[in-house]
Amino acid sequence: MGKTDAAVKEILAPYRVEIDTIDRELVALLVRRFKIVQQVANVKAQHNIPSLLPDRVDEVRENAAKMAEEQGLDGDFVRRLYTLMIDYACSFEDELMDGKNL
Repeated sequence: MGKTDAAVKEILAPYRVEIDTIDRELVALLVRRFKIVQQVANVKAQHNIPSLLPDRVDEVRENAAKMAEEQGLDGDFVRRLYTLMIDYACSFEDELMDGKNL
């Protein structure tokens, strides 16, 4: 016999609270990261540096994957996550640099 929805919610409640807290922290860190990306876009625009620097992209992605693996997390998952985040950051930088909305 399965648990009722209420019982499931009660069992999972403390874990969900912790996950929700972590999610808020993750979003706050993303906001912080993208504020820095905006500053980087400004510097790149001032010095005529392209938004995409492939060596740096690889370095950031591989460093993150290595840190993840050292802590028992799947490095490939982190690589995919960072690829998405870096792709967005480069697009964000391009928009800022093209519009000079720095």
